[in-house]
Amino acid sequence: MNYNKVILIGRITQDPQMRMGNSGNEVVTFNIAVNRNYSKEDKQTDFFRIVCFGKNAEFVASYIKKGRLLLVDGSLRNNSWTDKEGKQRVTTEIMASKIQPLDKKNSIAEETQNISSEDQLPSLDEGDIDSSSQDEDNDIPF
Repeated sequence: MNYNKVILIGRITQDPQMRMGNSGNEVVTFNIAVNRNYSKEDKQTDFFRIVCFGKNAEFVASYIKKGRLLLVDGSLRNNSWTDKEGKQRVTTEIMASKIQPLDKKNSIAEETQNISSEDQLPSLDEGDIDSSSQDEDNDIPF
């Protein structure tokens, strides 16, 4: 039995890059940084190259930007080639089968950018706050 499975949670280090693959399909690549914390003094970061095809590529290209926290589910793939100097090169990539954002970063900014100048956000005056609904002692109930 063979099994090749990778699950990573990390932050994307730069905006995804889209290109056309050899077969004419869209291919999106990006890197994520995953922190390893052995102790408070010994923190290390690993960087992983992620490759997406098809609907995952479209989703990532449209909605994912630098800094987002992502869950990447996929498999390892070794890619080998000969460089311009004739040296054999090998890199390991994660072929993503699932990409899931884990934060709500920029969701408010994106929503407010979609409001046209004719649509104004409602303003809240002090008179609009119902003070009768506030607790008298202002204690946090937990």
